[in-house]
Amino acid sequence: MPHRFCAICGTVIDEFAPHFGMCLNCYLKENPLFELPDNFSLKLCIDCQKYSKKEDWIEPESQDLFIIIEEAIIRFLLRNYVKQDMITFSFSFDTPVYSSRDLLTSLNVTIFGKLKENQKISHQHTLKLNINYELCKNCSNLRAGMYYLSIIQLRVTDKSQFEVIKEALDQISLLVENLFANNSTQYISKIEDQKLGVDLYLSTNELMNRIISHMRANYNFVLNRTKKLVGRDSQKGRGIYRLKALIKFLPFKKNDAVIINNIKYVVENI
Repeated sequence: MPHRFCAICGTVIDEFAPHFGMCLNCYLKENPLFELPDNFSLKLCIDCQKYSKKEDWIEPESQDLFIIIEEAIIRFLLRNYVKQDMITFSFSFDTPVYSSRDLLTSLNVTIFGKLKENQKISHQHTLKLNINYELCKNCSNLRAGMYYLSIIQLRVTDKSQFEVIKEALDQISLLVENLFANNSTQYISKIEDQKLGVDLYLSTNELMNRIISHMRANYNFVLNRTKKLVGRDSQKGRGIYRLKALIKFLPFKKNDAVIINNIKYVVENI
């Protein structure tokens, strides 16, 4: 059988060559396992280390900066290749550049890829990664200290019930602390004292509903909900409402005796 030669470099090729007219090396140069840009920019929140490419901020699985970089490259650049599950990827980093505040601002990332079915088929690409530090929306709101979407008003009928307010606040604070530990968007922006209670300014409507559910399991009260249009979401094409929930604690509980017009009654159900 006559010898075959690579049409590009002239190397002798055999029947195991990936292409009739090219050797393995030239074939991989012409048909790399993956293609990536030479430069890539990433936004990183300086407070919480969430990362973003455009507008949405993503909670990283780790607080280690280099693991965050790998996660971001996989999400934004390698997602389709990873979904196909045909290539094994690994990363290396070099030439880091730091700011005067000792923040990593750029580095070279080399991405290695090997075909799972044939480890001889591989490719590597080096790109320059630029990191721009910003505040994500949530951390910006936290620093400002007065961002809120909903209000819960806790009220009693007279000052003799203030102990109920104090107890409820302690429970709510513990609940919110636990929620915040798992989701930094859930927090109380401000607590304002009122004549017969307090107002809680909350970061999300979801948090308001979680607090109300917790209160229902532990207290008897009358609930009144209202909402106020405060703006419009141009992207989603709908109104933005600020929700308010008034919780008025009842001065009695099940099986309590109450006197109305000199007649004694027992509270059977609420």
